[in-house]
Order: sequence, then C-alpha cells, then structure tokens
Amino acid sequence: MTIRLRTAFFIVIGILLLWFFYLERAILTPFILAGIFAYVFNPIVNLLFHKIRLPRLLSVIIIYVVIIGVMINLGAILSGRIIEESSQLSRYIREITETTKEQIHSLPDWARPTVEEALLSLEKSKLFSPEYLFSLFPQALSRIVSFILFLFSGFFFLKEGKNIFDKALTFVPNDYKIEVEILIRRINAVLNGYLRGQLFMVFLVSLVLFTALSILGVRFALILAIFSGVAEIVPIVGPIVATSVAAITVFFSGTAHFSLTPIQGTVAVIIVYTVARQLQDYFVIPYVMGKITKLHPLVILFSVIAGEHLMGVLGLILGVPIAATIRILLEYSLDKVNQHSVRALPRGSK
Repeated sequence: MTIRLRTAFFIVIGILLLWFFYLERAILTPFILAGIFAYVFNPIVNLLFHKIRLPRLLSVIIIYVVIIGVMINLGAILSGRIIEESSQLSRYIREITETTKEQIHSLPDWARPTVEEALLSLEKSKLFSPEYLFSLFPQALSRIVSFILFLFSGFFFLKEGKNIFDKALTFVPNDYKIEVEILIRRINAVLNGYLRGQLFMVFLVSLVLFTALSILGVRFALILAIFSGVAEIVPIVGPIVATSVAAITVFFSGTAHFSLTPIQGTVAVIIVYTVARQLQDYFVIPYVMGKITKLHPLVILFSVIAGEHLMGVLGLILGVPIAATIRILLEYSLDKVNQHSVRALPRGSK
C-alpha cells in the first residue's frame, strides 16, 4: 500500500470514528468528563508519583479520597444556603409576577402581549425552585450508571493515562509515528492549559464576586456568584449576561448594607462586575490562560455557540479546545504543504 493510500485510509477511518462518536455522544459523556477530570488532576498524581515516590495507584486513591472529602464538606456547607436562596428567589419571582400582572393594564397596547408572554413563561419556569435544583442530581438509573462510569473511567485514566497514549501510538505506522506523537503532545498541551485555566477562572470569579456581593449585602449572592463564574465559560456574551442578571436582581431586591438605593446598588454591582472583568483581562487571563488557544475572540465565541448547539453543556466546555485542535492540525498541514513546495522548486530558484 502506497503512502497516499495509507494516508487516505487513515483519514477515512478518522472521519468515520468522529461521525460515530458524534452519533453516540450521549453515551460518551461520562468518558469525556472523566478525560477532563484526568487532564486536570494528572499533574498532581505525577507529583506524588515522581517527586514523593508514592505508587501511582496509591496516588490516585489519595486524590479520590481528598476530592470526595472536599465535595462532601462543601456540599454540607453550601447546599443549605443554595436551597434557602433558591426558595427565596422563587418566592420573589412570584411576587414580582403578581405585581406586574396588576400593573400590566397600564402598559401600551403594543407592549402588553410581549409582557404577558414573558410572565407566562416565567410562571411555568422552575429554574430557581428547589425542585429544579434537586432534579440536577442523578436520580434516574441511567444517570447513576453514568456517574459510576465517570468514577471508574477517571480512575483508570489517571492510573493508566501514559500507557494508553503509548499503546495508541503502536497502531500508527512507523512513517508517521514521530509526527503524530508531536501533534498529540501539542494538542495535549492546549487541552491541559485551557481546561485547567477555565476551571480556575470559574472558581476565582465565583469566589471574588461572592465576597463582593456579600459585602454589599446583595440577596442571592451565592447563586449569582456561581452563575457568574459558570458564565465565564462563554466568552464575551457570558460576562455581559451575568452582569445584567446581577444588576436587574439588585435593582428589584436592593441591598442590605450601606443604605444604598436600588439605583445606587445597581450601579455599585455594575462597577464590581466591571472591575472584576478588567482585573481578569489585565492580570489573571494573560498569566493563567496566556495565549493557549491562539484563536481570534470571534472564533472562540463561534466555537462555544456551535459546541453548545451540537453537544449541549459539553460543547460549551470542549468547543474552544476542539477549535484550537483544528488550528494545530491546519498549521501542521500548511507547514507540510510549504515544505513540499520548497523541495519542488528548481535548484537555485528563490
């Protein structure tokens, strides 16, 4: 088999595998999440294994015990407040809905149908109710099975990650092995940096905003902070939406400290979010995220939106890394084309 035929064969196989993975993306979710989990915590396992000289199996077990312990403690500390704030917010939304219904007759005729439709949608929504929060937990049997698969796969990826990589390389023809290994390591560096950077950004933004909103005495500070942190996953649009939601909430509910009027509280919250955004842009993102992806902001935004459309929540997380991977592959292909073009030039030509 010639080199061109082998190349075409592997391209076709790759396309078929990608198409299969897309069709079966629902069952792949726990494995993908386990892979992300392994990406994030693999450096810690390597530290325990290489520096402290602990067996790799014991290192993974330690990581699991620590993570489970932290999750249990955080759950015990935060779950009560989250449920309480969600109940308060649900009651507050109902109160605003009833008040708006009483005043809706004073609106212009052209605006009344839109407001009525928005109120109807708000009444049907259970987004902030405790029932909605509890529905997020794996109650169905399939979700329990997925969670078990996630734990098992994450454990396996952490313990055997390098071996999996080495075994995968054995299926690559010798003519391409070095180049494929270089490509995989470049892609791996992008995925590692981006995923860890995003997780750190979500945690940092949630912590900073929760502290600032609590100082101002904003109601539902914890829910707003968590929502704002998760919104950081969606570039450009996410922070704007988070700021708008926080400002609207403060405008209607006010603040408990500093005797601020609703308008003053709204302005204060907008300033807090703006300052937090500027600090990220100038001090945090360049050092945490750097220029990992080397993508234009519009490409990043499109990648996130397209990923969410195709894969849901996983697409939000993986859209940018996939786009960065495509960039690496395109750059590699262009480099190869340029090299062949240079070799094809007659001797002595420029």
